[in-house]
Amino acid sequence: MALYLDEVWLKDPSPERMKEFTRMIGMAAKNPASVGAPQEVRFVAGPWASNEEAKVIFIVDIPNHTPTFQVFGKLVSQGLVEKRRLTPIVEWGEVEKMVGQL
Repeated sequence: MALYLDEVWLKDPSPERMKEFTRMIGMAAKNPASVGAPQEVRFVAGPWASNEEAKVIFIVDIPNHTPTFQVFGKLVSQGLVEKRRLTPIVEWGEVEKMVGQL
């Protein structure tokens, strides 16, 4: 499983764009392919909203993140999304294994 912390910032938090963004994230959480993501992408946890920024946070399993560029590129060009940060993450047990090798 290739897990990522996925953070997506809303570009324009006006009421109409917030509604559009919320609908889109809700659809993606149920079925990522419904918003153009590759079939193998799946939500593992979330979505959650930040109470400090206009962004949503979730954990996704993305075997190959390259094809997700297409969907996010479109969302950026349409003015809905400002940016995305995709951070690879591992289970804590992997950290403990690494520390055991030090």
